[in-house]
Amino acid sequence: MVKISAFKALRPTKKLVQKVPTKTYLNYSEEEIVKEKKNNPYSFLHIIHQKQIKKLDERFKKIKLEIDDFKRKKILLKDKKDCLYVYEQSKGMQKYVGLICAISIKDYNKNKIKIHEKTIEKREILFTQYLHNTKIHAEPVLITYNSNIKHIQRNHMAETHKIYDYKTDDDIQHKVWKIENQEEIRNIISKFQNIENLYIADGHHRMASSSRLHNNDKCLAYILPNNMLDNYPYHRVLKVNQETKEMLKKISTKKPTQEPEKNTQKLQFYLDKTWYEISVTNEKAIIDNLSVNKLLKNILTPIFSIKNERDSKSIKFIPGNKKIKDILDMISNSEVLFWMNQISIDIIIEIANKHQTTPPKSTFILPKIPSGLIMMELS
Repeated sequence: MVKISAFKALRPTKKLVQKVPTKTYLNYSEEEIVKEKKNNPYSFLHIIHQKQIKKLDERFKKIKLEIDDFKRKKILLKDKKDCLYVYEQSKGMQKYVGLICAISIKDYNKNKIKIHEKTIEKREILFTQYLHNTKIHAEPVLITYNSNIKHIQRNHMAETHKIYDYKTDDDIQHKVWKIENQEEIRNIISKFQNIENLYIADGHHRMASSSRLHNNDKCLAYILPNNMLDNYPYHRVLKVNQETKEMLKKISTKKPTQEPEKNTQKLQFYLDKTWYEISVTNEKAIIDNLSVNKLLKNILTPIFSIKNERDSKSIKFIPGNKKIKDILDMISNSEVLFWMNQISIDIIIEIANKHQTTPPKSTFILPKIPSGLIMMELS
């Protein structure tokens, strides 16, 4: 039994919806941010990117002032009624359809909304500070559930409900429908009350930070069934010297295929433009048999002296949705790439149900929702 609720969204006006939303600003280089802010006065980056202000409290207060300024200039509007929102993202044959709503912090605290990935306390505290000062969820936490039941019906996506339909430069089509009929809203909410658990697919830090925030009982979420998600690993890259290279080569063999295999029990790495593999013991517990944990136990701890990836600043993470060639082109002669296996959504749910967690950056899950599209202000 989980509780969702409608809310009054803060969102761009229809004529500016193609200009306001952005990717999470961490996905931009500094050069890209400067260019975007120069060329687009409506970009959400004008709000969210305030790195020139060093003191965090002042930086976050500046973000709040910029939000208020966008509202005053009528770049952003706030719906007058509590609504639910259907969001569809598509590119080619790939399509995601789900519900944007508010979810209950109480459900999270009672473990009805389950986690699968460890968080970093410093990031939790930082984001709690951000929420306290800005009073806004700029993008939803990605939530899934173990069901094939379609809670979004075709009538919820009628033309009369559609508020946005636009394409971004990366060729992704974004569509949003607003559900404001109270009977329809009650019907959708009642269907979710039959679901025992929800699962965080992406946004563990945002959810944990929302829980830390005093006098806050809701978090913004995008919910879709687990068979709609696309899941990839995060590969690991570390700096190496000659001594480290020799140690890695000594305990490994060159791969005969010279390309990474899917779902192999061996650890795989790319070094000096060559693929290697290491045979390691298979573990009985599912959590211990994940390639990310095998890597930590057999390589990162004994060779790189990394005991906890949460605290390490020396690991670079590369999302697994990139092409192999593009990933390999990023690896210099002074780096090693450790190739991780995908963790299936079913395994993620099993891990969450056992109250276990994977290391940070174990999964890269799509879709990624734009910042500044459908937002929720905190009271």
